[in-house]
Amino acid sequence: LERPPTNRHDSIITKQMLMNMIGMAVYEVGVMVFLLWDYEWIPDLQPNSDDPITGSKSRHYTMLFNIFVLLQVFNEYNARFLRGEWQIWRGLTQNPLYLMISFGTMVFQVVMVQIAAPVLTHALKIHPEGLSGRQWLICLAFGIGTLVVQQILNGFRRLVLMLWPGHNHVEEAKQTLAEPSEDASETTPECTPE
Repeated sequence: LERPPTNRHDSIITKQMLMNMIGMAVYEVGVMVFLLWDYEWIPDLQPNSDDPITGSKSRHYTMLFNIFVLLQVFNEYNARFLRGEWQIWRGLTQNPLYLMISFGTMVFQVVMVQIAAPVLTHALKIHPEGLSGRQWLICLAFGIGTLVVQQILNGFRRLVLMLWPGHNHVEEAKQTLAEPSEDASETTPECTPE
């Protein structure tokens, strides 16, 4: 309610949102394709051709599944803000439902991959032994990579806006570079009064 009204003919997807979607899609698809074809460097990932239930690359595919889910979980934090803000953690503690969903997704993922793996082996082809600790660290690193990629995208967009001639992009760049106000509830989407 504190924001000015928007023109009803404006696109619902802003230029920043479009860049975020394309940038994250390129990163996530790139990671998945890279790990699908180049996986020999990953520790504890020897194919087992003697496993008729899950297949020879069961642990590899379990790791791909885990990385895909973690990419989405960490990208949820980026998606909380749509104007290229730097401080994606701002106002996070003021939304307990969001934190419960995010934490619950992580717990459910760990349970599926590690604890329920023997039960889900036949249905989902998850490796019965789950993933090793080093494999989990690799999965988390790629997931956290979405936070870094988002900041690179934000910086790139600001740079382009500052250097782009005309079209009043300078004002838009200054607006996205502006420091947030001291009262986080004014700018945090999840803190709007009801």
